[in-house]
Amino acid sequence: MSEYIPFQFRCRAVDIEHSCRHRNEKEPRHPPELLKCVESIVKATQGMLFHGIIKSAANNYQINSNFDSSWIKEVNAAGWKSESLRNLGNLKGIPNIQPDAILSKDNVTIIVEIEKSNKKTIWFDLIKIMMLIGQGVADFGILVGPRNYAHKVGVWDIFSEACDYRWYLAEYAKVDHNLLSRIAIIGYTQEAHISGNWARLDSSVVKSIKEQARQPLSKMLFT
Repeated sequence: MSEYIPFQFRCRAVDIEHSCRHRNEKEPRHPPELLKCVESIVKATQGMLFHGIIKSAANNYQINSNFDSSWIKEVNAAGWKSESLRNLGNLKGIPNIQPDAILSKDNVTIIVEIEKSNKKTIWFDLIKIMMLIGQGVADFGILVGPRNYAHKVGVWDIFSEACDYRWYLAEYAKVDHNLLSRIAIIGYTQEAHISGNWARLDSSVVKSIKEQARQPLSKMLFT
């Protein structure tokens, strides 16, 4: 059996916005410094390109992407400096956790968590951000997630789930509102480039991508 040739296709993130609003609730309060930072980051990443890739036939041709590294590259280009993740294990009272990024600009430091697909880990993303803010590692935190993580049987709105979970922490866990106000959630819509056009990722598009990935030497539609 011949070796599988990885299948790569272009993607982009559009309609990037900040919102922590739970359903019909009003947008919660945020410090002006955080809103200024979020505005800068949303502007820097609007329409950003990244790649989807299927590395093997394992797990039904599982699709991965380099969204996280591409996102960090774009915000770095906008003047945000990536700080070292070393020595976080020396913090007292919390486990040795590693955020996806620590960014700094104009004497402001932000913890970043990027959740691309697994809505079950949103809880830990939020807790991790709160712990690191509480330890003085950062001033604020940002959680980034898609509106449309598409798989073969449906689409998950990770962005809305994150907003819901944030509200649950405030409403039922009674987490301090001042702490939660230091966390902002950013959402985006994923599109794939197919036959010269951009298509919003959904189950049908994912099916088409995987069908093409099964024939990696045929005419490329996803370029």
